[in-house]
Amino acid sequence: MEQQIVSLIQGLIFNKYQLENALVKLSVPPKKNLGDFAMNCALLARDLRMNPNIIAEELVELLLQEDLILSAEVSGPYINIKISKDIFTESFKSIYSDLELFLQPNIWEGTKIIIDYIGANVGKPLHIGHMCTPNQGQVMINLYKNLWYDVISDSHIWDWGIIFWKLLTAYKHWGNKDKLHENAVDYLLELYVKITAEAVDNPSLEQEARDEFKLLSEWNEDSKKLWAEFTEYSIQAMNVQLARLNIKPQYNVGESFYEGLWLAKMEDYPDLQFDMHSIVNELVEKWIAIKNDDNSVWVIFDDDLKMPSCILQKRDGTHGYLASDLACIKYRMVNWSPDKIIYFVDVRQQLHFRQAFEIAKNAGWLDKDDHKSTQLFHAYNGFVSWKEWAFSTRKGNIIKLGDLLDEAENRAKAIILEKRDDIQWDELNELSKMIGIWAIKYGYLKKSRDTDVIFDWDEFMTFEGNSGPYIQYAYVRARRILENFGSEISTEVTWKFEHSEETDLVRTLWDYKDVLIKSAEMNMPHHICKYAFELTKTFNSMYNNIHILNEEDESKKMIRLQLVESFSKTIKELFAILGIDMPEKM
Repeated sequence: MEQQIVSLIQGLIFNKYQLENALVKLSVPPKKNLGDFAMNCALLARDLRMNPNIIAEELVELLLQEDLILSAEVSGPYINIKISKDIFTESFKSIYSDLELFLQPNIWEGTKIIIDYIGANVGKPLHIGHMCTPNQGQVMINLYKNLWYDVISDSHIWDWGIIFWKLLTAYKHWGNKDKLHENAVDYLLELYVKITAEAVDNPSLEQEARDEFKLLSEWNEDSKKLWAEFTEYSIQAMNVQLARLNIKPQYNVGESFYEGLWLAKMEDYPDLQFDMHSIVNELVEKWIAIKNDDNSVWVIFDDDLKMPSCILQKRDGTHGYLASDLACIKYRMVNWSPDKIIYFVDVRQQLHFRQAFEIAKNAGWLDKDDHKSTQLFHAYNGFVSWKEWAFSTRKGNIIKLGDLLDEAENRAKAIILEKRDDIQWDELNELSKMIGIWAIKYGYLKKSRDTDVIFDWDEFMTFEGNSGPYIQYAYVRARRILENFGSEISTEVTWKFEHSEETDLVRTLWDYKDVLIKSAEMNMPHHICKYAFELTKTFNSMYNNIHILNEEDESKKMIRLQLVESFSKTIKELFAILGIDMPEKM
């Protein structure tokens, strides 16, 4: 709708001033009675070399001749524009005639994208920090599928590196098989905290951990067996908690896979063709990397990139995260040839991914047959911190994700009991799960992913304003209206809107596709939350100010019921993209 008005104004500007593709930006006027849109003509002043107030006066004369424009008034360099209700009528006809296509627009069918997210560690329980990349990544997976992308998702488990070798070392020193089988993740965390503390007084443990790294790299059978147990139990524990947040990756491919040890695969993904060793050798052969006399391999970047050099291979022949991620990029290109690969990994890894992306580009791995390059994007997130203190896995000072979700359910249960004394136990349990967990999930997702978040129960569990429960309640209210009507909604109506509350809802509904595209292009889920809140406010305004079921005019009633139905389906689809379920009762 907004773009239609922009195109109209651009056409008028071309006809009047012969200026092509004029910069036209519309905004919402500061007061509702001023109009539907405001346009600042100062943006045209430089190109037209005219006083913006004169441009505004001349354009108003032209706008008033257009059927779509109800009124246009000059306010200094601004034009306040009211548009005809006919445009709202035609827009809503388009929405309601095919709601399914409206809600899942076919925009990028056949385009392939890979989402790399979660990044949980073997041997570590998920914690409050895993509100970040798992939730952000899953929203984008859902969103891209909604827009008809072909999406592949990979949890990219961290089962390689010094942390893992410390676990192997600790288990060989103090391991208890019964405890491992009873609760592997909690027990492995206990071992990790223990060896970290012990290493302060016994530095030789650090060397033992590096030796364990070498043993596994050389296919030591005992080390491989422990690796398999640690990994299997950790993935099982991880998936239990992620399922509570509606997070489910397609694959769980570990860092170790790219080492080429031929350890057992976790799912049915393609076999490895190029391990870290072959990747490093290829980069050396292409003069992208340099092998030193001490057997270490480095990459030195051009000065204009302003990136420090980085190591691909250590002197003992082992590799770190960079070699693994490079092997992963080539693996994904060879097997899936995606158009995009998006990494949901925290902000600390910005330099790492800049280096990896530059190396992959120079190696020629990103070039596609149609002369396009695969896009690599690091969708980094800030940190979640507790209001009172900071976290430290090494000290065991963390808030486990499972405990956080349990507490959210308990707090929701207490709030529900305050509001309803008639609720049955089964319904209470179901609602507390749906409302409590989704309240904190929405509370996190409404924040821009690139900002740090302080977790505050009072903010995250609110039922007012821009919150999950506020939007869920509006959905339940809409469903109750439709259930109380109890009949099929007629489409044989006189299409005419009378009230601004109706046209406000139509205009907000019409923004749906643009919001999805904007969120996808920027990989920013919070735009969806912001839009869901705005859509809910416009629906509540209509509900509070206009008769719906009590309307005597059948044609008006049917149009308003169509609006209610469109809102309920749209808000439910938005929350499905966010990975949040909608209750049918509250």
